[in-house]
Amino acid sequence: MNTKQKFRISQLGLQVMLALTSASMPLLATAQEATASAAEATPSKEQDVERISVSGRLMSSAASAAAERREQPYVAELLGMEQISRAGDSNAASALRRVTGLTLVKDKFIYVRGLGERYSSTLLNGAMVPSPDPTRNVIPLDMFPAGIIESLVVQKAYSPELPAAFGGGSVNIRTASIPLQESFNVGFGLGYNSLNSDDAYTYNGGGDDWRGSDDGKRGMSPELRTALDQYGTISQINIAEALGGITAGNLAQASTIVRELGLAFNRDIDVQRENIKPDFDGSLSYGNKFDIGSSVFGVMAGVSYDRSTQNIEEQERYFSVSGDSLVPLNIWDDIKGTEHQVKLSGMLNFGLELNEDHRIETSTIYLRDTKDEIKVKNGESIETVNEENRYNTDTSIRYEERTMLSNQIRGRHDLPWLYDISVDWQYTDAKAERYAPGEVEYRYLNEIGDDGSVTRFMRRNQNAVNYSFARMDDETENGSWNAKLPLTFGKAEVVLNGGYSYFERQRDSSTDFFNFSTVGYSLEELGGSFSQIFSDANILDASKGFQVSNVTTQADDYLAAQMIDAGYVGMEMNYDYLFRLNLGVRYEDFRQVSLPLNADGDISGDPADSVLMEDGYYPSLSFTYFVTEDLQARFGFSQTVVRPDLREVTPVLFVDPLTDFKVTGYSGLKSTDVTAYDARLEWYYDDSNYSIGVFYKDLENPIESIELSGSDGNLLMSFRNAQSGEVYGAEAEFLQQLNIFDGDSRSWLSNFFVAGNFTWSESEINIQPITGADLTNLVRPLNGHSKNVVNFQLGFDSDNDKHNATLTYNVFGKRIAFAGVNSKDDAYEQPFNSLDFVYSYTPWEATSVKFSMKNILDEDVEIMQQGELLQRRVEGQSFGLSFSYKY
Repeated sequence: MNTKQKFRISQLGLQVMLALTSASMPLLATAQEATASAAEATPSKEQDVERISVSGRLMSSAASAAAERREQPYVAELLGMEQISRAGDSNAASALRRVTGLTLVKDKFIYVRGLGERYSSTLLNGAMVPSPDPTRNVIPLDMFPAGIIESLVVQKAYSPELPAAFGGGSVNIRTASIPLQESFNVGFGLGYNSLNSDDAYTYNGGGDDWRGSDDGKRGMSPELRTALDQYGTISQINIAEALGGITAGNLAQASTIVRELGLAFNRDIDVQRENIKPDFDGSLSYGNKFDIGSSVFGVMAGVSYDRSTQNIEEQERYFSVSGDSLVPLNIWDDIKGTEHQVKLSGMLNFGLELNEDHRIETSTIYLRDTKDEIKVKNGESIETVNEENRYNTDTSIRYEERTMLSNQIRGRHDLPWLYDISVDWQYTDAKAERYAPGEVEYRYLNEIGDDGSVTRFMRRNQNAVNYSFARMDDETENGSWNAKLPLTFGKAEVVLNGGYSYFERQRDSSTDFFNFSTVGYSLEELGGSFSQIFSDANILDASKGFQVSNVTTQADDYLAAQMIDAGYVGMEMNYDYLFRLNLGVRYEDFRQVSLPLNADGDISGDPADSVLMEDGYYPSLSFTYFVTEDLQARFGFSQTVVRPDLREVTPVLFVDPLTDFKVTGYSGLKSTDVTAYDARLEWYYDDSNYSIGVFYKDLENPIESIELSGSDGNLLMSFRNAQSGEVYGAEAEFLQQLNIFDGDSRSWLSNFFVAGNFTWSESEINIQPITGADLTNLVRPLNGHSKNVVNFQLGFDSDNDKHNATLTYNVFGKRIAFAGVNSKDDAYEQPFNSLDFVYSYTPWEATSVKFSMKNILDEDVEIMQQGELLQRRVEGQSFGLSFSYKY
């Protein structure tokens, strides 16, 4: 799509959003009037709770987190910085899998109480931010390094100051704040994975790969971009028409132009093998505060860098049904590859505390996550699966840069002169980008001779090689204010609260696909390497018949926008420390448009079909009864919504990077209404705490991923609404020092503690028969739901606190990876038993050395269907050694 077309479409998209805004103004005005009449709002979580800085024992850190959770008015789980560090977790995702009821999927996304990532949301210091992953609405949590995290708050019960898009829970990532004193931290570490005993796959990349940035070598060349702007689509016929018509002379000239454009592609991509360097990570941070008269100014800055390489070993199969058995269509039992990854993050925070009543902070966070993956698959496709003397070798190179830049300013003001009203506010401007240039796929055929020799040649086909160039820009603005008015009526302490927030989002996603044709090549010429087959001489040789064509299809490009205006009112009442009641209601006016574009850059279909508008009221209630000083009981109720993602409602064909499945959106998706109930008992003692709870969620129109029919040899997934669904279960948690067994606080057992949690739950959805998808089970569990989740932790802290060790275990029950079709049963991801160990030694007060082992049991990730293996991914065992210095 050329620049003029993009500008025209962008204007149209904004006009559509303006029209939606105008249509909803009466509703919006009502919400603003309601919130303006409220005197106050519940502060954001990072301001609501007094921070407790804890260093030293993990037991103390876990206890402080439990104390903070105890004061939360709604059911929530917390992880502090010390807990994350002591468990050896390198990012937010790996840390959260230790929280009660949470499971980690693909090392990136969190499932809360068995509900998929679509049912969770992620906030950054209380603000909504965009995701650099175009296939999902939530941010991949592995992008957030542990070094910038102060704490993680997982709220499982809804409260009205949160966005109404709340299903299983909300994760609030609270970043490091202004220090209480001068601090300086430096650290570095080395890592190794057992899979890396073999050489890595690599190719000639760019000169800036070390910092996770393409130097332009992979990107679309200026010559190719100019040709797209000039001709619209690259093909011999199209260019001939642009030259003046379909004549023999114009066709010949167009053929020459097409061949010359073939030189504009990066073809220096022969796959090689080389030794693997150890993984490396390093971090540096500095913070300080300065007294300026009666005010205090603070600064916190930090950078981190992480470079890793991991070899890939996988298996992948796809089956059709014949009678009661499965018949293989694809068998890829030998998938090898390498993933090169670079993570870079930076943080710069400023704070100004005018006095104890006024505080303003700014926060700038930059995250970059770059992956460069090479995969070589040897096996059988649907064309060769029944031929004993032939097999395929598929090679793919996928390079992806994901970045996010967030700028936030927030403040808190206590007004004792105005009835003790307090106000907090924030404004966040963020941008996420995904840049995937020059991704390549091609296939070689292998023929086995009678003597066992193998003849190898590239497939002779019009689309023998596939190139893609993709880019997505996602920009958001998010602002909010909250106010709170405390009142006292006898023994009742009452707080009236209310607030307003808005969220605006604009996304521009484009992908260009190109094919290389090898129809005119001889088999002998196709037996060379990639760079030999597509050398300059071969491309320009007219006798070879080389062709490059632009095959960007309908809806590969799209523009989208969202606008949300919301207001809420609420009340908190604490009566004589006997009970606490929190209730409130949120109103949201939601507008969304997603405009698919065809290959010519025009809107595909009627724009009205791409519009989603809805508004509603979302109530919540939480009741806490203080049974004794150590025991409290909680009850909760809420009604919320889970809306379809931009990509899910756009008929765009894309490849899910986590599963390699092809996925297409569906414009007819409806939002899911969620009604939730919670009950929980919590015991808190000096050296231990326990909790046990039950929950129930009723889902109306839950969104499920399904497999479409007629996709033999390749999984083609899409999304549809089921009629109804439900999730219910129980969860328990404990933290206990082991000296409970002898009652002596000075016993050696007091150096040990155990912590853990267990979740049991059931889920069920009812889905009607769907056109184009012959679902096997119309009543089944939710996708991604695990009946059981277990976390266990054994910790040791020496008396002098120089030696600390933690052994952690995590396992989830089997869960549906995707629903079965055409009489095939549902495919289940099998339980993964994760056992990790971390040991830390502090020889001097400011110095620490840490050793870690991951996946000690050497488990693999497996997906099974009717007893047959569909996918296997070997995780390998990881080892790390790090050094840090801080004062």
